Amino acid sequence: MTAQPVYLAAPDRPFWGFAELLLVAAVFLAALFAGGQAWLAASGYLHMDPQLGLPLLLVEFIGYGIVFIALRVLFARHGRPLFESLGWVPQPFSPLHLAVLGLVLVFVVFVLGNVLRIPNVETPFDKLLNDTLSRVAISIFGITLGPVIEELLFRGFLQPVLVDSFGVLPGILATSVVFGGMHLMQNANLWQSGVLITLVGFVLGEVRHVSGSTRASAITHVSYNALPFLALLVLGAK
Repeated sequence: MTAQPVYLAAPDRPFWGFAELLLVAAVFLAALFAGGQAWLAASGYLHMDPQLGLPLLLVEFIGYGIVFIALRVLFARHGRPLFESLGWVPQPFSPLHLAVLGLVLVFVVFVLGNVLRIPNVETPFDKLLNDTLSRVAISIFGITLGPVIEELLFRGFLQPVLVDSFGVLPGILATSVVFGGMHLMQNANLWQSGVLITLVGFVLGEVRHVSGSTRASAITHVSYNALPFLALLVLGAK
């Protein structure tokens, strides 16, 4: 049998723009702020640690839920389906190959992390993992819904606008910089972590652009997250 050629998808031009990006970003930040303030007040009343990971994860999850409701309403005004518009469509590559790419990316980031000499300090993310329930919940989220949500928002919603406005390479790079910046605070604002997460975002952006599908970048993202979070679960249980 002869191998079937792979036909790469041609990405559609987005029917949304910077105004919609700013609107959705404002909705998300407002939801996070309101949820965070509500949990801060509740934790004081309940005499609980406000840095507990599980409640903060729930606040973030609710924020994402509000964002997707806003996107659903926004896209419905254009008569377009939500997930298909965000690139959640069939992709041309083998899932195994994408998973291997994610694992290779873990290795590359590990090596570069040692080259850049990332300081061994406790980060805000580390503080969220101090109790077992939070550690388990965050780990499960990190290898399931978390990567899917991030791919839909960053590579499905943000990247098409930036690529359409600035070109493929600058658009993907700009998206990856935003992606790295959004993760910077939870990594104690270490510039080395910002560089590495930006690199990861760039690879995911390339996968999304070449495949025309956020499913492809989500598979790679899940694979990239899987090893560190599984290690966290195993080491945390000891």
